[in-house]
Amino acid sequence: MTTIINEWQLDCRLNKAINQQHRADFALWLAFLSPAIDEMAEFQTPQITPITETQDIYASFSLPNPRKFGWQEPDLATLTRQSLALQQGGLRQLKLQQYLVPGPLVLTDDSAKLAGEVNQNLDAHSKRRRESGKLKRTESDPTALYDILQQLEQTAA
Repeated sequence: MTTIINEWQLDCRLNKAINQQHRADFALWLAFLSPAIDEMAEFQTPQITPITETQDIYASFSLPNPRKFGWQEPDLATLTRQSLALQQGGLRQLKLQQYLVPGPLVLTDDSAKLAGEVNQNLDAHSKRRRESGKLKRTESDPTALYDILQQLEQTAA
């Protein structure tokens, strides 16, 4: 027989005893519970075991790794084969060649580059963050406030 430590092990017996007004059963089930605070159900967090082993899904399905979007050295040969396929077999052969060995999508692979339409629709804060990065805060000068107050007092007088 296992020892009862917290409410999870009692399932709904404690709740049924309260609802049906069985005081003796409630006292019995309550006596079984551990009085230690750290063993109560509220403090029993589930143990999370970190996954240390990473699975390469491409290797498990015997797939080649995805290609980058930008131009690479072997792309010249790929595009030459696609050009020959278009000349010899027409559009169907070209499409088949493109599906088998895809070519580059862009000339340079720049992940920070945005399309012109997207960049135009950014607000001023987003554009500033993209261009300069983090906001540089200047240290406050307590004497500058005094100078500003003096200037305001002179203009008001």
